[in-house]
Amino acid sequence: MIVPTHSESAPLSQLASFLAARRESLLANWRTACETDPGLRSVNRLSPDEFANKVPFMLNVLQQQLQHQDEEAQVDRLAAEHGLLRWHKGYVLSELLAEMHYLGQSMLAELGAFWQLYPSTDCPMITRAYEHIFAFANQINTGSVSQFTDLQRTAAVSRVNVLEKALAELQALSQQRLEILRHSSHDLRGSFGAIQGAASLLELVIDSQQERKQMLDMLLRNLTTCRSLVTQLMDLARLEAGQEALHLQPLDAGQLLTSLVASYQPLATERGLLLKADGPTSLPVECDPLQLQRIIQNLVLNALKHTPTGWVSVSWSRENESRWTVSVQDSGPGLPTATRAGSRPHWGGDSPETTAAVDFADTQPAAAALSSHSGFAHQGEGVGLSIVKGLCELLRASLEIDSRPGVGTLFRIRLSIQEQV
Repeated sequence: MIVPTHSESAPLSQLASFLAARRESLLANWRTACETDPGLRSVNRLSPDEFANKVPFMLNVLQQQLQHQDEEAQVDRLAAEHGLLRWHKGYVLSELLAEMHYLGQSMLAELGAFWQLYPSTDCPMITRAYEHIFAFANQINTGSVSQFTDLQRTAAVSRVNVLEKALAELQALSQQRLEILRHSSHDLRGSFGAIQGAASLLELVIDSQQERKQMLDMLLRNLTTCRSLVTQLMDLARLEAGQEALHLQPLDAGQLLTSLVASYQPLATERGLLLKADGPTSLPVECDPLQLQRIIQNLVLNALKHTPTGWVSVSWSRENESRWTVSVQDSGPGLPTATRAGSRPHWGGDSPETTAAVDFADTQPAAAALSSHSGFAHQGEGVGLSIVKGLCELLRASLEIDSRPGVGTLFRIRLSIQEQV
């Protein structure tokens, strides 16, 4: 701040009184200059009080400085508050700079009007007054812009953090996709190896009709497994590409689920498992019956395949007026890796070439049926769970997973009773 000498105090005090009397005209001229600038589009969104903001208080400080009162610290605080308001009102930095430029011009114009009104004021005094106003304009400009740039820097850091988080999630999703493809390729390679081995044996002279039938059964089972796995990969690709259609319609979820569970009772009996259905016989909802059936089918067949003894339970209920839940729970060994609720876990790992999908010794009908229909292959379980998760997202449903080694796994799905358009 420039401090006036005693001999300068009287003319500068006179200028302070003049600026106080011209306060409203100065502010009006400032706003007019801003409104006529096509680059200041944000000005029109401000009320007169919002536009003036802290400037009248800063002009009071200028008057006190002209009267030899030190208020420099107060100017910095007021200028920072002014920059904060402009930030909240959606200004960009160029608009703030232009606005403060017009304010400085308006103050200098008032100095020119003062000199015309008091022509006896000598040039050194006018020069000294110009230096005061210029220093003051620079001070409020610096304070406003500094606050604005600090906010910009904070916002930029926040955006960087959001982008880094999104990139990390994208990389994790890409890694999961690679794992799914790796396990699926492993299954396909094993199945094709079984097919090739069986075909080679058929080329030999086999006198036993039973041995020939076993080889043909093996071929059919592994071809069906390959077809099922390729179909799953195609389903997953359609889901990720957003090409899966959603056909919502009124339906009775209780009847659909009861019928679906009943259709798997023979398979559960062959496996020596208890398959239970618990829920109201009637539960009217609005949903896509095909996609709902695909979700439950994937989960139930996977549970039946990987539960050696015990039970598999499918339950459903109305949670409240707007949501209902359906759960699939088993007493199996649990997921091979720890799973967070709602996450897409990594299942399985490196294993010998002979997998459940390429079991030469297993020729029982139940195992064959499971190999051909299960939503999760032994080493390709991530494909089936990814499909389930994708279908839940398509239905705007939440998927929760609770798996405990040696205890079992619970899949809980929450859906809307009636979808909002």
